[in-house]
Amino acid sequence: MRGLAIGCAVVLGAATRAAHAEPAPSDVPEGDAIAIFDQGRALAKAGQFREACVRFARAYELDQGLGIAVNLADCLARQGELRRAWALFDRVARNPSNAARARLARERADAIAAGRATIVVRLGAPALRGLAVRLAGHAVEPAAEIRELCEPGDVELVASAPGRVAFRATQHAGAGATVAFDVPALPPLIDAAPTSRRRRSYLYAAGGLALASGIGLGGSIVVGLGARSDYHAARDRACAPDRIADAEGYAVCTAEIAAAGVRADHATEIAVLSTMLAGAAVAVFLAAPRETVQLTPIATARELGLGISGRF
Repeated sequence: MRGLAIGCAVVLGAATRAAHAEPAPSDVPEGDAIAIFDQGRALAKAGQFREACVRFARAYELDQGLGIAVNLADCLARQGELRRAWALFDRVARNPSNAARARLARERADAIAAGRATIVVRLGAPALRGLAVRLAGHAVEPAAEIRELCEPGDVELVASAPGRVAFRATQHAGAGATVAFDVPALPPLIDAAPTSRRRRSYLYAAGGLALASGIGLGGSIVVGLGARSDYHAARDRACAPDRIADAEGYAVCTAEIAAAGVRADHATEIAVLSTMLAGAAVAVFLAAPRETVQLTPIATARELGLGISGRF
């Protein structure tokens, strides 16, 4: 049985590259994986490997059967597409329905993996919307457990999704070694830009000055209105023509007018002082130093959290 399988692999191995570069010919039956696979075998026996590989690839699209997978994997391996070939051999080897075929597939997978590293990625939330996973520079399909083959060396894993904190990790993988990445569920993205606010002591001082300015302005209005009322009352009462005819009446009129003027001067002084307090409040507010708070999400292979730094 093994000899037959190896013989089949030799016949089919040369033309997988065309299966990825060339579209399926128009005479390929639609929806009949068995017929397409049989065409591929016949073409391979006739030495038409380019067309045969097109049939194998098309048949596997329609029916991901283990027999088709073995033939396609062998083609990929002979064309240098070892990562995809290993994935197909590994899939067949994990299915115990045909022990002989599974054993052969495992031998082929192990032979490919001998000089390379096996990467296992376990995702905490593989169904996360928009999740994208890149391993060693190429995209892989998200799943609860991902098994990939990579060249030896430093292997970087990046998992990202819209509105989530990206996960990044790098591990060194030696030839023939197995390296595992455990990716937690990606947390919601927090604005990492630093936020700042003015120092509270300055704000309190500015607020106090502004409050005093407001009270002073209100007082100046009250005093000013009182002075205006006194002025009009003095003019209408004490300064009537029949009252200032003599010297005493004139003196009373002059005194009341002067008193109203003094109150008006006080109102003006209070208004000026209040305006100065308002200006001081603005100056203190603008001069207040800022306190910066930095929020930094943390997501690594060993940590998941939020870093907060700043002056408090």
